Amino acid sequence: MLAQIPLKVVAMVGLVVVTQVLGSTLLVKTEGFRLLGWSLACVAVYALSFYVLAETIRQGMALSLVMPILAALVPLATIVVAVTVLGEQASWPRLGLLSLACLLIGAAATV
Repeated sequence: MLAQIPLKVVAMVGLVVVTQVLGSTLLVKTEGFRLLGWSLACVAVYALSFYVLAETIRQGMALSLVMPILAALVPLATIVVAVTVLGEQASWPRLGLLSLACLLIGAAATV
């Protein structure tokens, strides 16, 4: 099933992941949408993400496939950014359980 997906669509899904993680990271800077500049940047990144997601689906990728993939990749990438860039603390058991949950969601998408 995944072998039939064009490289362009795979790249678009990658862009959705990157923009979702970037948008989530920018949420920290908005201070609850009280800072206009950061808030506009955050909304713009999320708008781009939703546009690319809609275009990915229009290009033929099934919603039932793309959403579980995003549900697995976005949290994993966000955890990496939160720990490495934002300096958030996370215990190994927490990271392991979150990673396992995301991987199970991803695996369920292939069944």
